[in-house]
Amino acid sequence: MRPEEQIEITRRLRTTEGYLRAVISMVGAGEPCDQVFYQLGAVRSALGITGGRLLACQVENCEDVIQHNTYPEKRVAEIK
Repeated sequence: MRPEEQIEITRRLRTTEGYLRAVISMVGAGEPCDQVFYQLGAVRSALGITGGRLLACQVENCEDVIQHNTYPEKRVAEIK
């Protein structure tokens, strides 16, 4: 993972953490379920975006191994 990707993903995870802490606080405070669900949607969305970014990072890494590794067995293993 490149440093800029690591920074972005860490930032996104910290944002998600903030959303989740808000959900926990809301439940603890007895907030209405509809409001908790709304905030929980923000957590899910943030995790989805972060997961997508991690997946893109993994794909880039796989492409690099497949295109540039001199050992055929390592390229084949990466494809599998």
